[in-house]
Amino acid sequence: MQEAAGFEFACELDHVGFWDLRVAVAENYQVGRVFIAGDAAHSHPPYGGFGLNNGLEDAANLGWKLAATLQGWGSEALLQSYSEERRAIFKETAEDFIAARIAKDAAFLARYDPERDREEFERAWKAQTDAASRVQGYEPNYEGSPIVGGPPHGKCSAHGTHMFKARPGHHLAPQPLSTGRNVFEALGTGFTLLALNANEDANEDADDGIVESFEQAARSLGMPLKVVRDTCRGELKRYESRLILVRPDQFVAWSGDTPPGDVRALMSRAIGRLG
Repeated sequence: MQEAAGFEFACELDHVGFWDLRVAVAENYQVGRVFIAGDAAHSHPPYGGFGLNNGLEDAANLGWKLAATLQGWGSEALLQSYSEERRAIFKETAEDFIAARIAKDAAFLARYDPERDREEFERAWKAQTDAASRVQGYEPNYEGSPIVGGPPHGKCSAHGTHMFKARPGHHLAPQPLSTGRNVFEALGTGFTLLALNANEDANEDADDGIVESFEQAARSLGMPLKVVRDTCRGELKRYESRLILVRPDQFVAWSGDTPPGDVRALMSRAIGRLG
């Protein structure tokens, strides 16, 4: 302790304990009316900020689903999707980004010892190039969620690729609107439909009927829906879709250039009320 502090000081140790590195993930995040989140649902060594990020995402995911159910437009299936979406994320985070990295760091420190050869240690440390790839590879998504119109055979995973394209199950990327405001400033507290017009005037859209079909479906289901119109130009072209349905937690529920054959079925699925 004195060596770490850099000076001598008086200290008295009453007890010395031992703590083992341990990763634990609950089998289910919900049992009946009881839900767990954060450290109650998953624990791991303090490493990489993953615990804080996952705890906050647990709260963001569960919060809107509880609110939706209490307000009458959610469903039991919507609540169940919390465990289905979030548990899969942390399980991979724990195994692939925490435990695997700790093991790799241990192997590195066993191979390179600054006490034995400081120059070799510093050279090897600087030569490590996987930090950026680990950051880029960590992209939690809900492609396999039952309430998301994800790709066939998709799964909820902590692995992914960061991109601006609006993909179902992935977090919406930040982009400036034509007004200069960030898109996140325009999203509603419920669901939001981004309707991007190919014309210069975002308010003159030949597809008003399409927007109305989403609004009508939302009204019939009692779910809140805000429509944000803009032009499909500039930075917004990076979304690669003219219609983007965004959940209250800012994850994309569905995207496309043309609406699905049954808009109400799409909206029902997004709140767990399909079938």
